[in-house]
Amino acid sequence: MACPTSRAFAPGLLLIGLGLGLSLTPSVNVVQSSFPDEQQGEISGLSRSVSNLGSSLGTAVAGTILVAGLTAHAYGAAMITLAVLGLVGLAAALFLPRGLVSSTTPSLSHEPT
Repeated sequence: MACPTSRAFAPGLLLIGLGLGLSLTPSVNVVQSSFPDEQQGEISGLSRSVSNLGSSLGTAVAGTILVAGLTAHAYGAAMITLAVLGLVGLAAALFLPRGLVSSTTPSLSHEPT
């Protein structure tokens, strides 16, 4: 049986899970649809790498705050810190260019000459 203190984590974890589940697929679709078909492999790999980097950094930051026990409310401090970092990421995303990115690299042809 779960102890009363573990139940306190459930609402925050539920919100994080729902938020990630509802936003990850659309954000990947937006990123990948902004590039031509020739670059889809590169963009897919870069998109996953950046996503994994963000997840790792978020986990590290939240874990550090929780383990350090800087305050009596370390869980709340960790969630607020992650929310602020998320808003910084959202603000940075607003400055991204809009529209289809033109391919500047020449197409490699696999046809024999």
